[in-house]
Amino acid sequence: MEALRAEPVPEGETPPSSVQLVSKVLTQTSSNQFLKSVGMKPPTSSKSSSANESELREQLAAEAAAAVQGELNELKKKSEEAEEKLTKTTTELEEYKKLTEKNTKEMEETNMLLKKLLSFHGNASSST
Repeated sequence: MEALRAEPVPEGETPPSSVQLVSKVLTQTSSNQFLKSVGMKPPTSSKSSSANESELREQLAAEAAAAVQGELNELKKKSEEAEEKLTKTTTELEEYKKLTEKNTKEMEETNMLLKKLLSFHGNASSST
């Protein structure tokens, strides 16, 4: 293990940790009986470990992308529903405006008729 620790480390890389060194020594010198007897899995090689790590990263990225896509779809659906409600509300508002305008005109006409009727009735009463 001391020989592994004394090995030069290439520039830009971090030196291996004690755990990594022990794991490497155990895989080189024994049949992992010690690890098996204490209930631990034998260490995997760094190549399969990095492949496994990259596979897990890809899986995690795919799950994250699926989650984001699901949220995006849900937001699109909610947006479409809100647009439909807004369109319906706008249509109803336009109908109410037209109805209000119609009622206002009818009320003005009714008021004019009442004024004429009252003035006619007033003229008829004063002449008698």
